[in-house]
Amino acid sequence: MEQLALQDSLTGLANRRQFDNAPRDEFSRAMRTENPLALVMIDVDCFKQYNDIYGHPAGDECLRRISEVIKASKNRPGDLATRYGGEELAVLLPDTNLAGAIAVAEKIRVAIYNLHIEYPQGPAGVVTISAGVDAFVPVRDGNIPFELVQAADKALYAAKSSGRNRVCSNANLH
Repeated sequence: MEQLALQDSLTGLANRRQFDNAPRDEFSRAMRTENPLALVMIDVDCFKQYNDIYGHPAGDECLRRISEVIKASKNRPGDLATRYGGEELAVLLPDTNLAGAIAVAEKIRVAIYNLHIEYPQGPAGVVTISAGVDAFVPVRDGNIPFELVQAADKALYAAKSSGRNRVCSNANLH
């Protein structure tokens, strides 16, 4: 029952409840070990229009296929892939620096592009994603878990506003 309470029924990924707890726990661990913690925020490009054109059953199937790619991208047991909300997904990557997180995000982006889910009205003719990435080593009394989410989300919006189907990191914004 506990597993079901922490899993998104559509995608099979961890749900938002599990995600809301995980950054705090991983943040504390990263502080103790002085290792980086990374977050990849993912948004399916133009998904509302996809749903409007093809219908919700097709949208659900699209999200399931994308979620399978994201699940397959987890390299270590501590990595957490979640459905953040709607068509937004997140991957929490303990012990991963910014370069490593960018590599994971780019691998996910390319794999989703290569699914070739037809979407002629989309920016690339197929379903694509945009991703925002940030990572840092938390410092006691210097950072809070929300900062990581906020920074990755800011990078995600930069990816979307600069053309979609791309990965941006917070380092690109400075």
